Formats: sequence, structure tokens, C-alpha cells
Amino acid sequence: MQLRGIVMKAELREDPQGSDRIEMVLWAQGVGPDRPRSVVVPYELLLADPSLDPDAVRGRGFQAVVEQGGDGRWIVREIGFAAGRALRPDGP
Repeated sequence: MQLRGIVMKAELREDPQGSDRIEMVLWAQGVGPDRPRSVVVPYELLLADPSLDPDAVRGRGFQAVVEQGGDGRWIVREIGFAAGRALRPDGP
């Protein structure tokens, strides 16, 4: 499933609890009424890009491909974040 939205909240969590596997949970706005509001960026994707940080992605637009896991959570397979630049017309 394709998702687009804005990251409103992001946090790192251990999964399973007490392990050394970290994942990032993103809560999104603007994804649509029949779409998941939270998605999980798995450990493997976090290792692939060490710059993925909860503070860095908060407030940014994103586009992701997600799948529902066996536990009911929505797992990110691919994700991209907006550059963070605001485009505005010149003048007043």
C-alpha cells in the first residue's frame, strides 16, 4: 500500500521489549480516512540509513510503501522524506 502524509510524531522503541532491536514508529497526518495512522520503520531500514532520527523526520512529508504484518502493525518496506524546504512565491 502506498502512503503519503506528514510525520506528526516519531519515536524509537525496542521490539521485542528488552532486546537490542530498535524500530521507529511514525504517527502520520493526512494519509486518508482508510489508511493506517501509524507505521513501523524496521531495524533493517534504520541500519541502512543512520541519519533516520525521530527529531529529523518530525514535521516532514513522506511517501512510503507499507505492508500489514502478522501482528497487525503496518511495516514500512520503502520510505522517502521531503527535503524540508518550503517553496513560496516571490513578493509580499
